[in-house]
Amino acid sequence: MAKKILLLILLIIPAFALMLRPGIYTMHDFHVFRQFEFDKCVAAKVLPCRWAPDAGIGYGEPLFNFYGQFPYWLGTIFRLSGFSVLTSVKSVFILSLVLSGISMYFLSKQFWGEKGAFVSALFYVYAPYRAVDVWVRGALPEALAFIFFPLILLSIEKKKYIIFSLLLAALLITHNLSLFMFMPFLGFWWFVRSRDWKFIPAGLLSLILGSFYLLPVIFESKLVSLNQITADYYNYSLHWTTLRQLFISNFWGYGGSTWGPNDTMSFSAGHLHWIVAIILAVVVILRRSRRTPLLFFIALGFIALFLTHGKSEIFWKTILGLPFVQFPWRFLSMSTLFLSLSAGAITVFTKNIQIPVVLLLIIINIGFFKPDIWLNLNDNQYFSGKLWDEQRSSALSDYWPKTAPQLPADFAPNQPVRNEDGSTTYPIVYFPGWTSLVDGIETAVFPSGPLGLITLNTTPGEHTIELIFKDTFVRTLGNITSGITLLGVISWILFRLRYES
Repeated sequence: MAKKILLLILLIIPAFALMLRPGIYTMHDFHVFRQFEFDKCVAAKVLPCRWAPDAGIGYGEPLFNFYGQFPYWLGTIFRLSGFSVLTSVKSVFILSLVLSGISMYFLSKQFWGEKGAFVSALFYVYAPYRAVDVWVRGALPEALAFIFFPLILLSIEKKKYIIFSLLLAALLITHNLSLFMFMPFLGFWWFVRSRDWKFIPAGLLSLILGSFYLLPVIFESKLVSLNQITADYYNYSLHWTTLRQLFISNFWGYGGSTWGPNDTMSFSAGHLHWIVAIILAVVVILRRSRRTPLLFFIALGFIALFLTHGKSEIFWKTILGLPFVQFPWRFLSMSTLFLSLSAGAITVFTKNIQIPVVLLLIIINIGFFKPDIWLNLNDNQYFSGKLWDEQRSSALSDYWPKTAPQLPADFAPNQPVRNEDGSTTYPIVYFPGWTSLVDGIETAVFPSGPLGLITLNTTPGEHTIELIFKDTFVRTLGNITSGITLLGVISWILFRLRYES
């Protein structure tokens, strides 16, 4: 098996080979910037990270209070190893491709053996939507989520309850939307394949493990302007796929998702992915092979594709929270999961098909795994000038505190302002948790003005002032709950290992 894994990794290399050079490529999302901001938390020894000081065009935002942190933890490992920010982010993307292939290998091996596992793993990596996530969107959390999907399903097959909890918690703090999309399919899988009720408390344990992230999301989301997340451009009804885009079109582009069918990025389900699935379904039906789970896997894949299409709108209107997914085509992640798993079955029904189908897959799809524009820049160049301004003004309205009646139109000034009433206003937007030390004494701050900036009253004279962002009760409770629970889980694992040995 080790040789198979090594060969698998070698065949995955072309999917990221063009990253192995200095610089970075253009992408839709701003995760390079977020890694840069997360580094500041690490440098200040403030973990879990909550605040991004340069976001909000320099006024700061509580970005990491609501956004999964696990991708940046991985990036931090590379940063502490001496990698640049740009190289660290690329390294995490590479991990997402390699480890997802390996995770699918182990899941598929459970059903189709080593040959089938090899096929499924490469179908999983070389799906067009994987190239969209990595090379077009630069969707780092969603790319990493692909690692966990197969492992979570495998933990159900193996009845590994604690591992299930840890993996589900990891997915939660990686990309909550991926977890949200995955849950119905996970529920179907559990109902059809397991019905082991021990996984219910195991699932609850995963939520407790993620309390440091989940509690602020639940109780502090009302403090920021989340209404824009599903409005205007982000309204799901503007982003349906078409049958042509899913099954026929071979279009590839680096633009965006637009209203109607004229999108400038690909929403292909993968020609080989759906064709192989249909062929396998026909074979199973004709042979009346009732014991195989193949039809179940294929059905899940096509249910996911259905949810990307406008005909599924009734579900988007009635299922609570589904509009927060924003883009129906995100369910291509689920179709990729289950159609890739299904593809491995081709080795069960047809001998000597493994190498031809894998080569055909790579030949057809390898052209998608490349950048649009390569920026031959280092960290200093990337985080300066016009590029820097573009990054710190990104997604301004996503997590802007409600204490600010309006969004800023200009970048934050570098210096505080002394007001006529003797107070001082600092160029930082207020959010619960901000306080100050005036000559070593904690002094409350408050928001003021249309931008809700931190303001502090002081007596005349010289003072030593320090602004501090502290955890609220909710954040502290979440931190303690996660910490104690994680220690308990680790202790239990060590106890079991010692007991079994």
